[in-house]
Amino acid sequence: MNQALRLAGRDLRGGIGGLGLLMLCLAIAVAGIAAVTSLSSAIQSSIADNGRSLLGGDLMLSVAQRDATSEEMAAINRLGRSSRTVALRSMVVGPGERTVLAELTGVDGVWPLAGRFDLAPGGLRPKGGEVALGTELAERLGVRRGDRVRIGSGEFWVSAIIRKMPSASGFALAPPAVVDQAGLAATRLVQPGSLTTTSYRILTASSVDPRAAGKAFQRRFANGGWRASDRGDAAGGSRRSADRVGQMLLLIALSALAIGGLGISSAAAAFAESRRPAIAILKLLGARRRTVGAMLALEIAAIALVAIAIGLAIGAAAPALIADVAAGFLPLAPERSVQPLALAEAGLFGLLVTIAASWSPVARAVEERPAEVLRGDVGNGIEGFRRRVLVPLVAALAAAGLAIASATDPRFTAIGIAGIALISGVFAALGLGLRRIARRLRHRGGPLARLGIAALDRPGAATVRLSVALGLGLSLLLMLAGVGSSLLGEMQSNIPHQAPALFLVDIPAAEEARFRALVRREAPGAALRTVPTLRGPVVAINGTRVVDMPAIPEGAWVLRGDRGLTFSKTLPPGNKIVAGQWWPENYAGPPLVSLDADAATALGLHVGDRLTVAVLGRPIEARIASLRQIDWRSMGFNFAIIFAPGTLEKAPYTLLATIAPREGQSVQPVERALSSQLPMVSTIRVREVIDQLSAILVALDRAVRIATGFAILVGVVVLAGSVVATRRSRQRDSVLLKLVGATRREVLTVQLIEFAVLSSAVAAAAFLAGIAGAWALVRYMFDLAFAPDWAMLLILPLAAIAVAVSAALTAALPALSARPAAALRAL
Repeated sequence: MNQALRLAGRDLRGGIGGLGLLMLCLAIAVAGIAAVTSLSSAIQSSIADNGRSLLGGDLMLSVAQRDATSEEMAAINRLGRSSRTVALRSMVVGPGERTVLAELTGVDGVWPLAGRFDLAPGGLRPKGGEVALGTELAERLGVRRGDRVRIGSGEFWVSAIIRKMPSASGFALAPPAVVDQAGLAATRLVQPGSLTTTSYRILTASSVDPRAAGKAFQRRFANGGWRASDRGDAAGGSRRSADRVGQMLLLIALSALAIGGLGISSAAAAFAESRRPAIAILKLLGARRRTVGAMLALEIAAIALVAIAIGLAIGAAAPALIADVAAGFLPLAPERSVQPLALAEAGLFGLLVTIAASWSPVARAVEERPAEVLRGDVGNGIEGFRRRVLVPLVAALAAAGLAIASATDPRFTAIGIAGIALISGVFAALGLGLRRIARRLRHRGGPLARLGIAALDRPGAATVRLSVALGLGLSLLLMLAGVGSSLLGEMQSNIPHQAPALFLVDIPAAEEARFRALVRREAPGAALRTVPTLRGPVVAINGTRVVDMPAIPEGAWVLRGDRGLTFSKTLPPGNKIVAGQWWPENYAGPPLVSLDADAATALGLHVGDRLTVAVLGRPIEARIASLRQIDWRSMGFNFAIIFAPGTLEKAPYTLLATIAPREGQSVQPVERALSSQLPMVSTIRVREVIDQLSAILVALDRAVRIATGFAILVGVVVLAGSVVATRRSRQRDSVLLKLVGATRREVLTVQLIEFAVLSSAVAAAAFLAGIAGAWALVRYMFDLAFAPDWAMLLILPLAAIAVAVSAALTAALPALSARPAAALRAL
């Protein structure tokens, strides 16, 4: 080993012989992986370290539309010190009768038990007739501390502006407003059937496991509809969003790493080619194959470690650089500190890809016989083929296994990696096809065209690797751009025309006639639809309690928390029966339900199976009478669980309503009338919700496109590096052409034809593959019409061709500028 180390040191002092491309590709790819893993780890660490503060305690027990019973309250008190809050949505009315939907929370005197209720300077905790408003809510109402607002039936002074407060989910549909228990009572919003959530936050003893305590509470009161969240579940919405975005970005970064691996392979091949004479001489002088192999491996390892260190240094800075931006979207900004485990994972990815990409060309150079090298033979490549393939295959599988094992959603990651492999295979086949076509066309056309096309099939041509490097990133970009633009188009154009203008919640059933009269008076001719609603969780399936299930099945979202419930005599619009039958309008038998077909598939349920739902703490077991396919795009009342008549009518419920005005008709008179006559009714402006969702989708789309553009950048670097790696042969071709009378312009044209044909063919295939993938996702995953921004999709491949050709020509210019006399002397 000492001898190999000395030989490697001496060899590197003479030049790195093509390893510059390896360093560049590896450093960029590792930087991308390290940035994604570090940012994801920093967000998760921030949430985990502050889980208690975010939740407001160690454990939170929540129940819909009721308080804890005396027995349940006794069990809660035994767990530790507790704080009670009641949350619901309500309209806040400001100056000029301006209304904004808010997440109203009534808190007791000891809230929050953990974390901070952070108020702007000069603010006071609300008492009695006072309210604290979130910053966004105050800005939209145009109020400041000391102004008056109306909530429900109560008038309140604004005592403070909220900067930060404990939040269980991290994300909320509406900005917060906080009152005390007396203030909540003054609003008169909490009525039987109101859509409220009562939460008890608990500080447990150090010896108590909050998660285990919450599970035990749920099992004891299995029919009570309780939901348990411990400090590890805090900011669950933020955590899940960060996980999903992180998974998508990680797959893109892995794509960039795979593309970088092609550059590493090209660099290793160029390096091995440059060392062939030295290897032959060392073998003739008695060096063993193991010593020569160790020398080359040490040289590549030295360069790879430097590249990995550079990439990790760049990636380590990502959390700190993004912290300020992320703070606006998350309850907590990412940790600014270095994430060692994430960096170690990224470094291991880099090592595995380096081994997978560089082993085969180096092993082949080591196995060549000196006589073959000195005679100028290229070898048949058959000897030692198994050894050259086995190690790269194991390293590649290990990298894939590492990605899957460390993923929050292994199934998604496995599918993504399989997709990357499939796309890579398609473009590898394209590269082979291009070489075959070039072989057949090399004698057709003019002399310049023949030379340019023939270059695609020259000995040692990297046509296959470059096809994969350029095609993989571009096809991913086109696919994601097609999906994103289709979803945005649907959300910004089609959905607003289909959706009603207003959703209204918490309409007392006893006030339905008065509500309908108000709408007819203030918006004559507007389409009005109402449905009864109440909430309750699914507590058992075919007799098996949900709390006893080892895990919630993938896609079984109906088991997570409370679900909106309704009852109906007729099949709602936008619903289609796919199994079973709808009940008669005059049905009066045992409880029946109709279930969303997708939810039934996730749970393995069929017509005739039984579902148990807890309503106000009372379990109701019902037989599944039918399965429905729901058109969620209708933006109407879409309930996963619908009961037949005769089961829920006697329970306290409220009404939901939608109002779709006539063309050009305003709904503001309805909102003003409701705020004064039926203040308990909350209105949700659909246009505002769509705008918020569109803004989130645009931000995610931009982040994904930037990451995918990074993968394309790696592909361009691989292309330029491959051109540099073949500089010697290109220089020889250039000199020979000039010797037979070719001008500099003609030599440049030959190169331009080669790069333009390769880039155009790859871009065309990537366009077709990307559009096909986008169409399939939009059509079958989102069940929408495929209507992307075609102008943008056409510009992307054209821009990619221009960038690729420009980069390749720039890299080839030094070889094309060589003077024949100097070049011949060097040869």
